[in-house]
Amino acid sequence: MPMSAVKAGSSNLTKYVKVGEKKWRHCPVVRGSTGRVKPDHVSVGERIEVHPEGYYSIEWYEGGKRRRVSVGKNAAQAQQAQEQKDLMLQAKARGLSLQEDSPDVALADACADFLDEIRQQRTRKTLAQYTVALEYFQASCSATSLQSIDRGDLMRYMAFLAEEKHLAPRTIWTKVVIVVQMLKAYGIVDLLKPRDWPRYVEKMPQAYTGEELRLFFEACDQRERVLFEFFLGTGFREQEVRYATWKDIDLAMNTARVTAKPRAGFIPKTWEEREVLIPDNLVASLRAYKAGVDMDCPWVFPSSTGCVSYHFLDECKRIAWRAGLNCGTCHTKQGHCHKGPHCSNWFLHKFRATYATNQLRTGTDIRTLQIWMGHKDLASTMRYLKAGFGKDLLAKVNAAFEVVAAL
Repeated sequence: MPMSAVKAGSSNLTKYVKVGEKKWRHCPVVRGSTGRVKPDHVSVGERIEVHPEGYYSIEWYEGGKRRRVSVGKNAAQAQQAQEQKDLMLQAKARGLSLQEDSPDVALADACADFLDEIRQQRTRKTLAQYTVALEYFQASCSATSLQSIDRGDLMRYMAFLAEEKHLAPRTIWTKVVIVVQMLKAYGIVDLLKPRDWPRYVEKMPQAYTGEELRLFFEACDQRERVLFEFFLGTGFREQEVRYATWKDIDLAMNTARVTAKPRAGFIPKTWEEREVLIPDNLVASLRAYKAGVDMDCPWVFPSSTGCVSYHFLDECKRIAWRAGLNCGTCHTKQGHCHKGPHCSNWFLHKFRATYATNQLRTGTDIRTLQIWMGHKDLASTMRYLKAGFGKDLLAKVNAAFEVVAAL
């Protein structure tokens, strides 16, 4: 039943199920002759199908907006939760005020259901981050029921991340956001006050200097040089370079595209494909590189076996080590950077930051850069303005205060 068909004072019970190779949908449940929900039976178009995967949700309209709350995997409990919601909606329509009891959902089940949804909608890397955050939350939380979670549980979670896992405030903030998102999916909101959130310093984007890049590229072989020229000349994220194919590149038009690769499990971060202009020197490098590769392989920068490569970061650090660019002071999990390719000053996102910084320094307008970077909001792009300060801007600053200096 579409939400438009739901009457005022009533709700709709659906189940979130997989209806295609990669597509999930909230489908109406099927009821028996007595009105009871038939477990795992849903209506998909005009067909009735059995779907043991997924979870049930209640949908209703409130204040002209559609609301949806997950109510677990048990059909009987989901029906009970819907009946309770309908009573509350009917009472509210009559001007009565009643206290609503939320459906009792086990914390472990809620986390599992939430991760099922993330698995279908986000990348593997994002799923891994969400999984760790929710595992840590369950480890730190004494409550077994979702409805018994309170502000104290979230505060103890932050203490657990800081004292037991030794995480930085920025990382703690990210993991708390994930837990808050999971709770919100079940209608549990506003547990934390603004002052409760961990405070952290927003670091300025780091960019490579011209001299660092010169020494870095001098230490590259042909493939490495083209690979990191591609990072630098497109501003692509690691995943976007990893899944770049020759079909995505138009050397005649000087363009490179980010496109979805559903069969390979790649979806652009903002769920939007995009196209960027690439410089002539990168086009020339790609032409020469393309002449010597196996064109039966679709990937531009595959692994040695022709598969998607997952070792770009390791390559970056090895090149920096060969070029003598390690700072010599880093102590990472892999070891001291004066002993090997472990320097934390060399990482892939820094090429993206360098791309954005250079674009702004040379006059690319910020709205165009926002599109090329694939940012949802302008604020994300504006962060790179801080890193765009250079000698050219310093000259302008000095010129602006020449009058003051002459006094």
